[in-house]
Amino acid sequence: MVEVTVKIPEDLKDIAAETDETIYVEALKEVARKRMADSRKRIKELKEKIAIYENTYGKSFEEFSRSVPDTFAGHDDWIDWSYLVHVANELGNKAEKLKTLLG
Repeated sequence: MVEVTVKIPEDLKDIAAETDETIYVEALKEVARKRMADSRKRIKELKEKIAIYENTYGKSFEEFSRSVPDTFAGHDDWIDWSYLVHVANELGNKAEKLKTLLG
């Protein structure tokens, strides 16, 4: 378990003192829900871009990586495609963590 410290303006300290831990958990879950929705939307966009490369080359990124065409376009596509796959994977991992938080 991790302890989180929340800093609030001085004039709100009375309100915070009257609030139990449940409200903070609910607030964190609400943030997680919003981030989850944003992550899913971004992952969908990334997968659509990845699909364009898959359709163009007729293979997955892994297959393409094993035989990148020795051209400027081939290398540029590999760099762009690699970035898209990396970001999609990172967002997928974050989404899994958010899912755990949401229960």
